[in-house]
Amino acid sequence: MTEAQDPLEEGAFPAESVEGADMVGEFETVMEATESAISESSEPPDATPDIVAEELREGIHAALEGAGVDAPTRPATAKLTHDQTDLLVDLLGGFESRREILEWEQELVIQTVGQLEDEWFTRTASDAPTVAALLGEPWGPCEAMPTELAVEIRRGIVAKDLLPAFHAGHEVARWAAVERVDHLDDNADGDDPEAIDPQEQQYPLMRPAFGEIAGQQESALEQLLEGFENAEALLAWSLQVVGASYAKIERETVTRPYFEQGLRRRLVGTEPSEKDQFIRESWAAEFLLPAFNRAADALGQRATEVTAGQAYHGETGGGSIS
Repeated sequence: MTEAQDPLEEGAFPAESVEGADMVGEFETVMEATESAISESSEPPDATPDIVAEELREGIHAALEGAGVDAPTRPATAKLTHDQTDLLVDLLGGFESRREILEWEQELVIQTVGQLEDEWFTRTASDAPTVAALLGEPWGPCEAMPTELAVEIRRGIVAKDLLPAFHAGHEVARWAAVERVDHLDDNADGDDPEAIDPQEQQYPLMRPAFGEIAGQQESALEQLLEGFENAEALLAWSLQVVGASYAKIERETVTRPYFEQGLRRRLVGTEPSEKDQFIRESWAAEFLLPAFNRAADALGQRATEVTAGQAYHGETGGGSIS
């Protein structure tokens, strides 16, 4: 983790850096090819991205339900696949705000079991062209973002980053996935046991520890973005972050929001200015989400699976992948 900077310092966060406008990472070639194709093509643009995304979501879930036996014997891995599907489709459809991107990333931490690099979360929520592509409109120093180009960049992020991370998440979770076959036993005494529906399960990965930490992380992120009434509330939140990050946030980082007066002024107050909101979102991208990611990674090989009815509701359904 990089050493914290004064968030009010010029260029403290990638979104404020002019150099950030030139960074689209591995997608530079894709962007050039797409821009060329757009300029040469006379074909009408694709259907509205959100309509395509919802059709895709329904189709994938239906295909998963119809694959193999009606009731999976390893429902935990099936649930993970369903939840990952929602996150993938959300990305393809794009987001309405930078805050929505951060909230999506927080759930991504859980559903990838912390298998993305910490820096990925900061880069994705702070690099101007990437944020513009996720929003489907200009953002920060990035003054133009054609719809077709934004769609292609989002597809590239899915192919390059999400799919490998989802694969790695399954590798971590699969070893402890319980095989349940009682519903297939014709010789069982009494009433046939009911099969387990993965989509009706309460916890991510069917692991209560992940449901607990996901709720803590969601709450901590929301409080930071909403702001604090006073310094005492900020200190209490700092303790919550320790638990929500599984103590994977650095001690100096968790105390810095209180001791750095400039940062504290931006965080305390429930009617933030645009600059206040930018600082809060940037601090979450730089420090909070990477710590949450390390927490999920640490928890991944220790959590126990259980069967429990549906109750957990997310927005949708250090790691090793750069």
